[in-house]
Amino acid sequence: MLPQPLEINPERFTLYALRSPLYTLRFSRGEKKVLRRKKLIPVSQWTEKHRIVPGDSPIPGKWKNATTPYLSGIMDASFFPSVQEIIVCAPPQTGKSECVNNCVGYAIDRMPGNVLYVYPDELTAKENCNDRIQPMINDSPRLKTYLTGYEDDASSLKIKLQHMKIYMGWATSASRLGNKPLPYAVLDEEDKYPAIANKREAAPVDLAKKRTRNFPYKRKIWRVSTPTVESGSIWKALTQEAEVVFVYWVQCPRCEVLQLMVFSQIKWPADKRDPRAVETQKLAWYECEHCQSRWNDADRNQAVKNGAWFSRSPTPRLPLSEYLQTYRPRSIGFHMRVWISPFVSMSESAAAFLWGLQDINKFKDFKNAHEAEPWKIIVKERSETALLPLRDDRPRGVVPGGNQVAALTGGIDTQDNGFYFEIRAWSWGLRKDSWQVREGFLLTFEDLARVLWEDEYFDADGNQYIVRLAVQDAMGHKTSEVYDFCRLHRGRIFPSKGERVMNQPFTYTQIEFYPGSKKPIKGGLKLIRVNTQFFKNELSNRLEIAPADPGAWRYHSETTDDWIHQMTMESIDESGFWINPTQAPNHAWDCSVLSLAAQDVLGVKFWKKIGDQGSGIRGQGPGLRRSRRIISKGLTAEDLRA
Repeated sequence: MLPQPLEINPERFTLYALRSPLYTLRFSRGEKKVLRRKKLIPVSQWTEKHRIVPGDSPIPGKWKNATTPYLSGIMDASFFPSVQEIIVCAPPQTGKSECVNNCVGYAIDRMPGNVLYVYPDELTAKENCNDRIQPMINDSPRLKTYLTGYEDDASSLKIKLQHMKIYMGWATSASRLGNKPLPYAVLDEEDKYPAIANKREAAPVDLAKKRTRNFPYKRKIWRVSTPTVESGSIWKALTQEAEVVFVYWVQCPRCEVLQLMVFSQIKWPADKRDPRAVETQKLAWYECEHCQSRWNDADRNQAVKNGAWFSRSPTPRLPLSEYLQTYRPRSIGFHMRVWISPFVSMSESAAAFLWGLQDINKFKDFKNAHEAEPWKIIVKERSETALLPLRDDRPRGVVPGGNQVAALTGGIDTQDNGFYFEIRAWSWGLRKDSWQVREGFLLTFEDLARVLWEDEYFDADGNQYIVRLAVQDAMGHKTSEVYDFCRLHRGRIFPSKGERVMNQPFTYTQIEFYPGSKKPIKGGLKLIRVNTQFFKNELSNRLEIAPADPGAWRYHSETTDDWIHQMTMESIDESGFWINPTQAPNHAWDCSVLSLAAQDVLGVKFWKKIGDQGSGIRGQGPGLRRSRRIISKGLTAEDLRA
């Protein structure tokens, strides 16, 4: 007869042999804690009982699921038996990092096992350990009981508890990622990780995931990040690796219909286009797709509170818990938008969108940090058809009338066989309207000087204009000759060098020698370093403005189709930089960028029109007159310094 299994009483047990007691043992408090089987409750319930939010958080104190109701589903799904990988693609200010910390706190108390946190760099890892993870344990009466009491067991790189360890790692250290088998891994902001940990190792994400191989039935891997580009790690994980993606539906507080919140339903007054006013005055609202009722931020919060997670796929679209029970997926994804967060007003998202219409980098931030969408490559999105309406009825060489124009500028793209150029007119002050006056290709420096400063440009009222400042590309073609030409016409034209990354739109560099030699430039020369990224962003935004609106980028009636075609050649790559993917001619684009830079150097946006006919620029010197003589030959060095 086989012996019967031994039954152990956690309080006291007696081991019998031949019906007589041999040993009597008592368990210590720590042994009782380990042997006592704790009830497995949902993570969201455990969090409300035992999680204390630190004082530097937006809402400190005891954790309340009602504050961020969408996080409860993520926490509970994380410990569903079949789930091993949880992918959370979400913008900042949604609580995603605290959500994962709650899961780790639950694991400490109910399902212990070693944990590895992975951050983009060492400093971030140490800061999060000191500022988030250690306070989470110390502030919770339940979690605090698991501390050993030894000071050396809690550092910025490792927290040793009575029954498990928490390690800090970072993406550039293969040694921190590759030597600890464990069931839990947290990959925080993985889109900021480098492609590989070092030259001899694999990607940081792969190194961290390998640590969990020995725990096939217990492991949990949380991958949490704001997306950046389509090729980024978190977006590829969400779209290619997750078996299912869940999105959060909200319930209208008026008609009680569930719906997915989309940005197109966030609206603001049609006549309000200033992002500052929209945000500070909280002008935005959400319009229900079904009853057209308007939600303010409080209504939005109520709609989110009554919402639920559903699988994104409509075949079938199931609630989160039902999907997990039915299909038992191994890898699941969650995709959140910022406008379901109580910490971000809808007006802030609307303002971010409006800022994005003015600056391509701000639009990238809107896509990443509000829509939680990757920045996509824009491939020739600007079509010729869209630019043709920017032509007006003026012939080539004619300046717009009505005293609209403050100054003319020129942009010159230098080539081995000649010069592409464009002359543009600019309005007074901050309107920044611009009109093309003349463009084309010239063979010699003499022709260039004639077009810029000798040919006559009149408006319909008989006022004559001269090009006040030109900026000429000096890099790669005829550099020494360009320097000499700019010296000869000092004060009217600057040589330029394009820079991809700069802190300012433009800056000056004093040049003393000709390129590649020690031959001095007599009197020296100022070179303008132009932030091409900045001005190309501005030019791209201008081309989107309707011809009748302020700030439009207009052409004369004789602008050639080829010139318009060249304005469509450059596009944005996934890193946010301007490129010419086909390497097709784009001289028109380059000339426009340089003319735009010349306008900024002049500071035309600060010029004020005085009197009906504009009697001066900045209140000094002659401006426009009803005369057929040239008023000015350009700016002097003193003018520019002023």
